[in-house]
Amino acid sequence: MDVLRDRDKAAQRATLSRVLKLLRTRAGLRSVEAARMMNKGHRTYQRWESGYYGVELDDIHRFAEIVHADPWGIIFAVEFGSVDFALDAAQNGAASLLLVALRRFHRQPNGKALRQLDPRSLSLTYSRGFELLARRAEEYAADLEQWMFDEELSGRDPDDDDGSR
Repeated sequence: MDVLRDRDKAAQRATLSRVLKLLRTRAGLRSVEAARMMNKGHRTYQRWESGYYGVELDDIHRFAEIVHADPWGIIFAVEFGSVDFALDAAQNGAASLLLVALRRFHRQPNGKALRQLDPRSLSLTYSRGFELLARRAEEYAADLEQWMFDEELSGRDPDDDDGSR
């Protein structure tokens, strides 16, 4: 079942290239610096960053370590065709955490549980989990907004109607 492999190699390489360049520049590195940190020649690094070699797991992991990104977020971004996914996952390690949770589930004493579940149950469970995460993100954003406008924390005197101190 390879339902996600609907992008051609050229599109995957283009996404990979955009992700790598964006993460490198976000980290404040020039390509020559990144090449040195990855123990690659500059020209080899440039070809790699252009997507020429495709997704190479060891290189992706090393690069992610250097630029403080989620390696699996980069890989998923290439599969999804979404540069934004790599950026979003870079902040919190979302893709790697997903794989850690799946690995923990697989390694449970009742390790056959994964084998015994049908695709519909898995899909419904994953979807429900992501719905809960979306709800938590909304709550977090609302909490942050409330905090920003909390008069006690803003330093303003609530009894002072003109905002002066």
